[in-house]
Amino acid sequence: MPSPRRAGPAPRAGWITTVALLAASALAGAAGLASEGLLLSGAGLVLGHGRATALGLAVWIAAWALGAWIAGRRVTATRRALFLWGSAAALAAPLALHLALLLARSALGESVALVAGILVVALAALPQGAFLPLLARASRAAQVSALLGANLLGAVVGARWIGFDLPAAWGRPAAAWCAGGLALAAGILGALRSPREFPQAVDRTHHGSAAAPRSGALSARRAGAVVALATAWMAGVEWIAMRLGSLWLGGMQPAIVAVLAASLLSLAAGAALLPCILPRDAAGVAWALALAAVGGLYVTLGPGAGLVTDPEATPLLAALAIAAPALVPLGAVLPTLYRSLEGESGRRLGDLLLYEVWGALLGVPLVHLWLVPTFGIGGALGALALLALPAWALLAPAVSGRMLVAAGCVAIVSAGATFAGREPALASPKLSDPAFEVLSFVEDRHFAVTVVEDGARGERALLTDSFRATSTGPDYDYMRVLGHLPLLLHPAPRRVGVLAFGTGTTAGAVARHPEVQHIDVFELSAAVCDTAPFFEEVNGGVLDDRRTRLHLGDGRRTLARLEGELDVLTMEPLLPDSPFAIYLYTREFYRRARASLAPGGLVCQWVPPQALEPVTFDAVIHAFTRAFDASAVLLFGTQVVLVGGEELPPLSPARFPLADEPLHDHLAALGIADAAGIAARFVVSGGGWPENPRSLTDADPWVIYRRRPLHAGFTNLPLNLGMLRRREEPPPSTWTVAAGAAGLARVEAIRTLRRAREAWSRVWEVERRGLELPSAPALEPIEVYVARLDGLQDPEVRRFGERVQFQRAYQAGWDSLVLGEPRVALELFREAQRLRPRRAAVHLHAALAAHRAGEPQVARELADLAYELCPRLLETPEGVRLSKLGLPAGLLRQARENAHGRGP
Repeated sequence: MPSPRRAGPAPRAGWITTVALLAASALAGAAGLASEGLLLSGAGLVLGHGRATALGLAVWIAAWALGAWIAGRRVTATRRALFLWGSAAALAAPLALHLALLLARSALGESVALVAGILVVALAALPQGAFLPLLARASRAAQVSALLGANLLGAVVGARWIGFDLPAAWGRPAAAWCAGGLALAAGILGALRSPREFPQAVDRTHHGSAAAPRSGALSARRAGAVVALATAWMAGVEWIAMRLGSLWLGGMQPAIVAVLAASLLSLAAGAALLPCILPRDAAGVAWALALAAVGGLYVTLGPGAGLVTDPEATPLLAALAIAAPALVPLGAVLPTLYRSLEGESGRRLGDLLLYEVWGALLGVPLVHLWLVPTFGIGGALGALALLALPAWALLAPAVSGRMLVAAGCVAIVSAGATFAGREPALASPKLSDPAFEVLSFVEDRHFAVTVVEDGARGERALLTDSFRATSTGPDYDYMRVLGHLPLLLHPAPRRVGVLAFGTGTTAGAVARHPEVQHIDVFELSAAVCDTAPFFEEVNGGVLDDRRTRLHLGDGRRTLARLEGELDVLTMEPLLPDSPFAIYLYTREFYRRARASLAPGGLVCQWVPPQALEPVTFDAVIHAFTRAFDASAVLLFGTQVVLVGGEELPPLSPARFPLADEPLHDHLAALGIADAAGIAARFVVSGGGWPENPRSLTDADPWVIYRRRPLHAGFTNLPLNLGMLRRREEPPPSTWTVAAGAAGLARVEAIRTLRRAREAWSRVWEVERRGLELPSAPALEPIEVYVARLDGLQDPEVRRFGERVQFQRAYQAGWDSLVLGEPRVALELFREAQRLRPRRAAVHLHAALAAHRAGEPQVARELADLAYELCPRLLETPEGVRLSKLGLPAGLLRQARENAHGRGP
């Protein structure tokens, strides 16, 4: 009988096999990240959108790591294992998405839904984790760093093209099937290039025999604990990068994809490149952690130092500047630890990845639930840097004490600097606007919530992350309409729901109606509600009203518990192309909103024509109007308000207060103190809105995947107003009767006003900037409409006239200043001052005109007024431009000193 042979080191794979296995790893990465992105968006419907990102990310990483450990346990039959795991991943990707959507439609309790959502995410993630250990075994440990790098680079492709472009064109279910196909391709390609047999002995590394580890070598258990700590750190930094990306790049889907791609590129670079530079033992891991601590300090200080430049033009580069410094070193931890250990390649990698389970379950929830709400983003980064200390303690048996002491000092200094440094959110472009005086800043689990006094616009505003959610200015009068309109239409509104609190303007309007007995406020963020005292002038302290009940959490899920209870539901969520708000605009949500109504109930929703592309605007209105038996599209100013229910109620004159009642004046200021005021704002019935070829649904929320075209912010309003004009209908007959003969005349006058707005928006927003619209308008010159509106007594007409006068006077004053006619410019700026007395830049323009006209005393008074309204006015674009035009430095210096002398 032949004696058994002692197995030697496993031979290395040939270059063709190596390339094929790297390609399989990249395909697996593309499939995994595409599946993750598609699923986590849908899983929010089950988990609740307040916690879906953090909880879903933690569960995904943990389940992925568990799958890697399971796949690494068995040494033989790698070919079959790759094929089977690839097939399982191919089926799990679309199946998990469909299960999430199915669970979203079911009436599950909170706890059951949470468990079910976690299981669905784990179902998709588990088979995705199997690829790396199996491919590492197939390559016989020759290219583990390269495999990790290829996997992460493939993930970038999956996040970008499969997770974004494909659902934009073909829908999310199709993208999920494509992700599954990539997983199957990865399994087949890996199986084809795997060796048929593997040696029974373990692989040996450069350290020598597995049976006799060298003195001072790092144990597998200690190495695993280091992996867990690094994973918690890495996952926390990724979550923080998402938050910072929302602040620097905006919270829309393209920005999220840019941050996700930047994080993956950073980890890929760390996995593929740093192990070639770092020491080839545990000392390399210690150096990687030290670099990550310094990188966390950069994430805090770098963006604030202006190192993130022009994020709108180069979102990926801006995202890399935010994410890369901390994530590149962390990407090197796993491959460096892997090569410092001994054992069979696949099992060794799988055993290490198993520790990522509790690292992921620790890191993201810790940052999301406690660190950021308690210490802010900077404090959270500092706390994460301190994870290096227990990691170095674990590395101590294999690393010199002197080096560990030096590295520990680096971590402590970096952590202290992040705690002491300026909160990075406040350094973001929006929040560091010199026109802003920050009155309140709070970071909770969901947003960075900021209250600012905007000196440039002369109003107080609320910002959630970088989005200007609302303010006290006249442009936000529609929020009062959202509160008053459905209550005037409903015959007996006793219980009213307000979804999305904001400044509380809508809820405050609801509270003015004495017949309302219960007000249910649905708000995701507690920090938003905490800002209510700053806006008492518009909300009237509604949260302290005994009738008000506040529901914190996912509003959509909360509504499911109020079936048949509300007389009115009025809402103003974030924009529909936001990934966090899209599910409040889909067909399924409107069904849920309708189910929350008592018989005869009404749903009312705001849609912003200036903020949405025409295709998105059309899709949102189509989804709403098709969800209700009867609905109407109304236009107040430039803002659309939708109303839907079982039937469109008649306009009852009895529902409007008498002239001596307090509510009358509030309604009169909005132009809706009588039936004629509401009838005049009617545009089209829901039945008159045409079909849309692609419905907006939970399964296919395609609008979040659309890229906003260049200059869309200027062309959206005139194009959408034109769409509404072409679809106009007469008001319902019952409304016409209620409005009376005088009301019919007002209907025609307001229609003239709409055409005037459209014509003016084309002139002011488009032609003045040298832009062109796709089609020529069928409109008369703006002067014709203005002449027809002369003498019409309606507050909306008055506000529009003032806007036109202000913009014309302001532009003409600037033109006169450039042409060397300072006295003419001063008179024009005086007119603009009268119309917008809170706009600081207008006063500074007038000061320059007065200085050039030889009136120094007037110039000083105007400059003082400007700086009183906006102390950092000179740092704004308007201030910089005016200082370059010759506004005297002494005058500006004295104005600043006077402003500082007056104090806050």
